[in-house]
Amino acid sequence: MNVRDRILENYTELKKSSRIIADAVLENPKILLNKNAKEIGNYTNTSAASVIRFCKQLNYKGLKDFQIDLAQSTVKQSQLKPIDMIVTKDDKADEVMTKLRVSLSQNFEDLSKTIDIKDLQKAVSLIKKSRAVYIAGIGASSFSAKDLFYKLIRSGKTVFYNDDVHIALERIYYSTPKDVMICFSYSGLTQELLLAVKQAKKNKTPIVAVTRKSESPLSKLADINLKLPDHESLMRVGAINSTFAQMFISNVLYLCSISSDLGEVKQEMEATGKLLEKLKERND
Repeated sequence: MNVRDRILENYTELKKSSRIIADAVLENPKILLNKNAKEIGNYTNTSAASVIRFCKQLNYKGLKDFQIDLAQSTVKQSQLKPIDMIVTKDDKADEVMTKLRVSLSQNFEDLSKTIDIKDLQKAVSLIKKSRAVYIAGIGASSFSAKDLFYKLIRSGKTVFYNDDVHIALERIYYSTPKDVMICFSYSGLTQELLLAVKQAKKNKTPIVAVTRKSESPLSKLADINLKLPDHESLMRVGAINSTFAQMFISNVLYLCSISSDLGEVKQEMEATGKLLEKLKERND
């Protein structure tokens, strides 16, 4: 198991200072190869003791042992010729499909390692016991927000979501500590969403954020962070991996929230299904 895999496997168990060091290793491993513990501590704004503790948490004897493995992993990674995830003008349809499949597979594998199960269970518990669920998501993140909105409505929950930012802000003004707010934002920087989150915070409404694992204004405001792999740049051709990851978490939240009431939920869905059938054209 290389350094990157060890970090991802243990990431959710790491303390704050160790996570900062882990992020530095994942983002720029080469820069840490020739530094001593004090220098790495200064570079990451932690301490020499935190660096040594981080190495031992990953089951290395010490910093030198860690750096040897990091150097070997870095060399091997540079020698590899993985399939290019960026679509080129000459790519054929089958090549695009293969690239996307490989990219998404890696994305889901990393997602299973970055999500803290305890935090996920807390989020599900908040949804179950809430008086109402407020959902927010803008742009590409609105797909997952809207999907969760529709699913929870059919399960009988009281849910609020609106594409219109002004209406959404007005609605969140009435949230209470007995409700829960679920926010989807890969960047964690969207100002309109942050305004709504700050209002919910003022109302003492619990906030669950589905966002990238790097620290952001949203992650600082949220009570629970369901962290996504941050493989995608904030400036990207299209939100692909992040959208699929958010949709995955959206469905996990939904399925976990209804699992203990499947009988009742099934009846409600059958009833709403019959109602919707009346909207469909009949040829008989």
